[in-house]
Amino acid sequence: MNKLKKQMKVLSVMALLGTTLHVNAADFSNKDIYAGFQSSWPSHGLSLKMDFSYKLTGQAVVGFLGELNNYSVRGLYKFTKEQYYSMYGFGSLGLWTWDSDIVGWDDESVIGIGGGAGFEYDIRGLDRTLPPLFVNAELGLNIASFDHYNFSSVGL
Repeated sequence: MNKLKKQMKVLSVMALLGTTLHVNAADFSNKDIYAGFQSSWPSHGLSLKMDFSYKLTGQAVVGFLGELNNYSVRGLYKFTKEQYYSMYGFGSLGLWTWDSDIVGWDDESVIGIGGGAGFEYDIRGLDRTLPPLFVNAELGLNIASFDHYNFSSVGL
């Protein structure tokens, strides 16, 4: 029981630090595919990732659960990849939209770019009987220039 409490504390801390969470969904033509939740304040939504090689991963994000909507693609390059963790850099390009009906302005849609670095951990490193669930922590910068919405994002 003590081991379980310790694992839950570690998992809770990692979940608080993490900005993305995904589960292994399927194996498609020998490519790993992951589906999950992506949170990059102020936009949160669904994520689909696919490993193209041992070092390169592509990601599509549909962020529709925050003040802003984000439809973006990301490329991730893994600097290190160990059995239960990896460290990576990423770049992103996307469309950010803001529904400004509340304040009476026109809705805005702009192209945004971003980049940063992250750490991904497979919780099976705590206990091999756990399901394939990954937690990520990232530090990055997104730039999208709105006319009316005061937006800047430095993610952690």
